[in-house]
Amino acid sequence: MNIALKQELPHKPRILPRCELPGYETLFDERSYWVDADRITGEIPAALEGTLFYNCPGRNKIGNQQYGHWFDGDGMISAVTIKGGRVHYKNRYVRTPKYVNETAAQKILYRGVGTQIPGGPLKNMFRAPGNAANTSVILHGGKLLALWEGGKPWELNPATLETVGEYDYERGLSAMQPFSAHPRVDPLTGDLYNFGVFGVPRPKLHFYKIDPNGEMVANTSQYVGDYSMCHDFAITGKYAIFILCPAFMRTPFKFLLGMRSIFESIEFDNSEKTKVIVLELATAKIVGEYKFDCFFGFHLGNARENGDEISVDALCVDNMDVMGGLSDVFMERGDDFQFLANGARLNRFTLNLATGQSSKELVAGSIAGEFPAWNPGVTGRDNRYTWLATIFENGTPYSFNAFQKVDHQTGELKVHDFGEGRFTSEPNFIPAREGTSEDDGYLISIVYNHTRQKSEVVILDAGDMQREMAVIPLEHHVPFGFHGNFYKQTFE
Repeated sequence: MNIALKQELPHKPRILPRCELPGYETLFDERSYWVDADRITGEIPAALEGTLFYNCPGRNKIGNQQYGHWFDGDGMISAVTIKGGRVHYKNRYVRTPKYVNETAAQKILYRGVGTQIPGGPLKNMFRAPGNAANTSVILHGGKLLALWEGGKPWELNPATLETVGEYDYERGLSAMQPFSAHPRVDPLTGDLYNFGVFGVPRPKLHFYKIDPNGEMVANTSQYVGDYSMCHDFAITGKYAIFILCPAFMRTPFKFLLGMRSIFESIEFDNSEKTKVIVLELATAKIVGEYKFDCFFGFHLGNARENGDEISVDALCVDNMDVMGGLSDVFMERGDDFQFLANGARLNRFTLNLATGQSSKELVAGSIAGEFPAWNPGVTGRDNRYTWLATIFENGTPYSFNAFQKVDHQTGELKVHDFGEGRFTSEPNFIPAREGTSEDDGYLISIVYNHTRQKSEVVILDAGDMQREMAVIPLEHHVPFGFHGNFYKQTFE
């Protein structure tokens, strides 16, 4: 029974136009402080300890110049430490050359995804985009790394967030090999897998394996056609699954000659098929390729295998218009913004390696959403629950303002509406220390509260999706961002 069909979703007239825009504004200060316990609403679960590391484009303009795309803002890492019922917050910008040099000059000096250096083609010619280190942050093999899709990781000190420097896994990454912002860790082995897509004029898929100690033990490269856009992937115990969307840089010379940005140079061709490829982890060889009617897939959910059959969840939408929309987040949106009707929907792809057959269907119970999360202990294995961010018509529906929880066994949908003027980041699932079920745990997220003009850390019961167990107010806002991870370690 698809209980989602009976779910009463908020639908209130829109008020407070532009109230989400301060959530995109630059945070100039770098802070470090304890949150007074008497200011916390509710109670932090007694057994909950660890650190949420979160990455965002904290600086979206320099001097009087606005970056051309939200994806080009300078990376700022937040660390929310929970220990002994107390909460500490600190933040710090990643000292990339882009950040350091533009800070000194107080003007744009580097190209980006959608940003060109002012001054025309001659200023941009043959210039690679600057690494913004702004998309995600991981702790693995003893290293805290800020990630960005188009370049190397940047290492940080996990206790102070001070920048150590660009990291290449002891020369395991070559000069032209990027390291994506969506690595996957096998919970049974501790191995981390990641990839990068780069090559002109023909892009290559680079695939990496890093052991639990942080040593790169495999690095392979292969052509997969002229697909230029691949943001995420999924793993099972034996395979990696990639969605290659029909987004092509067929005329890279306009980018190389400084005439267009990367975003302007990538063309989405809806007459082409979207490819799903399966790569064997042990050999890094492609063992399956499947074609589907055109769609754009940005983020993937979990994957699992059953004999010769693999299934993977992915958020799908008809076109790549979302990329253009994300360049306009600093401006007021019109009343025609209808996320539930037009946003990405969670689909499950089933791929048979023996027969070559494949299928795609909507996940029962789900509504439009983004930023899929699941219990990390079942990564690569069958999972019952997926959590996603979504946008309700709750009076202020201009950014993510709610979470949904999908039960893959029953099709049941549970939702949590953060309410008017509260805008959330992605959900991060934290398993309860002595949890007895897959959804026994908490969701932690940084929420911007328009009424306070500041952010708060919210801990939500991941099972019932109703209780905000603790709301921890911060002294400032945290600019809207992308991805982070919670770890049981704390750092003094």
